[in-house]
Amino acid sequence: MKTFLDTSNKSFSFSSCEGCPSKCCDGREGTVFSQLILEDFELVSKNFPILFTFGDIGYLKAVVLFSDGKSFCPYVKNHQCTIYNERPSICRVYPLSPSIDNNVYIDDSCPAVQISARGNMVHNGELSPSYKYDTLQNYQDKYIDTHLELEKINKKEDFEAILSINNITFYKYIGSQRNKYINYHISSLINNYII
Repeated sequence: MKTFLDTSNKSFSFSSCEGCPSKCCDGREGTVFSQLILEDFELVSKNFPILFTFGDIGYLKAVVLFSDGKSFCPYVKNHQCTIYNERPSICRVYPLSPSIDNNVYIDDSCPAVQISARGNMVHNGELSPSYKYDTLQNYQDKYIDTHLELEKINKKEDFEAILSINNITFYKYIGSQRNKYINYHISSLINNYII
């Protein structure tokens, strides 16, 4: 199970993905879905379905679906990613994770992560240059921009439930509005045989 720690004022080293059992890519133990920001839609739509969920207070969230909750991501073969150069940003930055509080978190359950006095990934809360991914920068602004864009289509009657995994219901958009994000959503469903 993933356990994310705030990296503020801490140091972490990362060894490598070599020999990793890909638990982060296994729906039984890792990520089944992840929330998207607007900049993720185009790349994600090529290989994964973009779906929607409704949060506890009714906010619409766009998500990428990685697994059926019972198996590995379909692009993991022999514990290696077969779409490495086209993988979504959540995979690209892992074991790091952005947060709406603009802090960067790290999954300390990743076998390649160690708390370290002279971290090569994070040193005293500062990301090393090779880990300063765009997705991790100003995440709060990106999250708010995504929320504001999705609020334009947030009418529950414009969505149809299409599947449920681990008691989470995923929806597709069936309304009449069109913009580039809805178009990416629709193409993701076609590309991944959901429609």
